[in-house]
Amino acid sequence: MYKSRHRQNNFSVPNKYILIILIIYELITIYATINNNIFYTNFINPTFWAGIIIYLIWNIKKNYIRFNNNKQYYINMMIISCIYATFYFYTGFIFGFSKSPYNHSIIPILKNIIIQILPIIGIEITRSVFLNRNRDNKLLQIFLTILLILLEINYHILISLYPNKEHFFQYICSNILPLIAGSCLYTYLTLKGTFILPLMFRLVSELVILLLPILPNLDWFGIGSMGILTPILIYLLFKFKFTKIKKDIKSKQKNLYEKIIYVITLTICISLVCFMLGLFKYEPITILSNSMMPQFSRGDVVIFKKINDTELKKIPINSIIIYTIGEKNIAHRVVDKIENDGTVLYQTKGDKNNTPDGDLVAINQIKGVYVFNIKYIGYPSVWLYEYFNQ
Repeated sequence: MYKSRHRQNNFSVPNKYILIILIIYELITIYATINNNIFYTNFINPTFWAGIIIYLIWNIKKNYIRFNNNKQYYINMMIISCIYATFYFYTGFIFGFSKSPYNHSIIPILKNIIIQILPIIGIEITRSVFLNRNRDNKLLQIFLTILLILLEINYHILISLYPNKEHFFQYICSNILPLIAGSCLYTYLTLKGTFILPLMFRLVSELVILLLPILPNLDWFGIGSMGILTPILIYLLFKFKFTKIKKDIKSKQKNLYEKIIYVITLTICISLVCFMLGLFKYEPITILSNSMMPQFSRGDVVIFKKINDTELKKIPINSIIIYTIGEKNIAHRVVDKIENDGTVLYQTKGDKNNTPDGDLVAINQIKGVYVFNIKYIGYPSVWLYEYFNQ
């Protein structure tokens, strides 16, 4: 492959034309996706990006795609991509699996690959051409990153969910924010190497979803958490790698200090996402009412401990349990235990309430037992809940 010996920062006329074409195509994308145009999704979009790919590859020398000669970067990215795919599938053993929405016959698989993979390849090659040719133009880098984000948004879903504030918020968190975080990461990786680095991760991530017959049954929070924190973790890993080889590192002490900071940051981020996803024995929930005052109150976060089937049948009276009714989590105290033919039911009551709860709690409703609570930090969740349910 061609590699220029000199950095080229002049914005060539052909590239200006491509940028104008991308802006026009963004307007077409908005119009087509708002109207849920199937012909656009299945034919126009992949055809457009196939044309962009062919043009840019054909003119690769003129467009100057810079390649990083350090093979370790590509090896690291492949390892990270495989770890991510494995972790993503593993979450299904915790949250359960659901059937894939995609048809896995040969023809539908090839069709889905064309529809979804071609645009990804086109976007990353385009990103590489513009960013590596204009490495000192920060304004262009920001503009292009935003433009490529906008090109990947499904405006039909976004607008259709807007009247329902709760679903709209969930879609933003599970789709738009991960899209923004991912695009920022891909821009960073492209500036450090070429389109190969982001493309490796994107292809592995997308092919796992397209090819697996079953997928983890993650809710919007789980999808959003993984979609936002994964780019952050990858950025930190590669930031350390890129920094490590810079010649301007003045001392081993500085290098060691940076390494410690990155390790601590990575450990905290990984632990946080695992904790929020419920992968540990302990899990948090936000309290929405004052029914358990003074033990804990609205806006507190309760940490509860998951227990096994044997322990579920032996919860002592006066314990505080966290259980579900429908989609709602409740934290109340056990005031009585009822056993009948091996079936165990618990009577619960809020400490501030005058009477016990009307419904008995079965063991399959119980998520865990109260351990401790943290005051006030759950108020943002309370405000969001009340805003969406007013």
